[in-house]
Amino acid sequence: MSRKVLLIRFSSLGDVVLTSCLIEPFIKNGYKPILLTYRPYGELFSQDNRIGVIEVDKNTFRSIKKFFQLLEFLKETQPFAVIDLHANFKSFLVRKLLPAEVKTVYDKKALFRRFCVFLNRLGLAERFKYNPLNVLHLYTQTLGVLGLKVENPRPFIKVSPQSVEETLKKFSLKRGDYAVLGIGARYRKKEYPHFEELIKLLSQRLKVVLIGDKRDYEKSKDWKGVLNLCGKLSLIESLWVLKGAKVFVGNDSGATHMARAVGTPAVVIYGGTHPCLGFAPSPNEGIVISKNLSCSPCDLHGKGICNKNYDCLEIPPAEIAQKVFNMILK
Repeated sequence: MSRKVLLIRFSSLGDVVLTSCLIEPFIKNGYKPILLTYRPYGELFSQDNRIGVIEVDKNTFRSIKKFFQLLEFLKETQPFAVIDLHANFKSFLVRKLLPAEVKTVYDKKALFRRFCVFLNRLGLAERFKYNPLNVLHLYTQTLGVLGLKVENPRPFIKVSPQSVEETLKKFSLKRGDYAVLGIGARYRKKEYPHFEELIKLLSQRLKVVLIGDKRDYEKSKDWKGVLNLCGKLSLIESLWVLKGAKVFVGNDSGATHMARAVGTPAVVIYGGTHPCLGFAPSPNEGIVISKNLSCSPCDLHGKGICNKNYDCLEIPPAEIAQKVFNMILK
């Protein structure tokens, strides 16, 4: 019987997706991974039989009673190891109070990242920007406590081929015949402002499909020449649409990592954040487009208001379209 490993990563979407880089290493070494995460992120793994999922609501941690009920439930899984991939106070409590032979926590390099942003504001971060962090490597380093080592980690989530085909048929899509655009981002400094113009260029060669939430739909509801699925798909349905795409184009956001996890080449547009902070795709997953201005990164997550008119995101749509076409024609 496989020994169970509890992985703790509550949020956010992209970070949860990236935990998938650990699933196969565990399986190959005789472990059964179980992910503890916030609802609805567990849905991402609903067709991946390699991993178990325990979903909780955010308010679980606002009630002592609910929290201890969760602990009792987790004890019943009898994990051999607890790997904390969130490294916040909530995950600390679970890790400390849950019995297990092996426990470890992910080193998110928070001080290093903040130091990099601070030095960049002083114009002293060049060497950090050309020696970027890699979150996948940081995740896989936690496996060292089990004597495991992972070379070239990559996110991967299994989805049902039948579900993919049924979804493509539902929306009159043909596999490899369309591009998916993830037009949203949590913060303005990460949100490319010229997707509407980019769509006109991409649609000369590919059908264009939009994914995102209801806010993205309100922004894009009048755009022409697209299949707009913003606010209409669940997380797993978004994975199915992404799986059938020829290419994904989007911001530094969770949708980008979803594309990576189903093997769809990703073109990622960076603005106020920067690849050096650890979330860029590897060269065999896609490409990064960034003006790499001296003021970037200006924030860890892209929060705040830009006092330079968001110049970092003023990348000509024609330049992005050309890079997309060059990549898919290789």
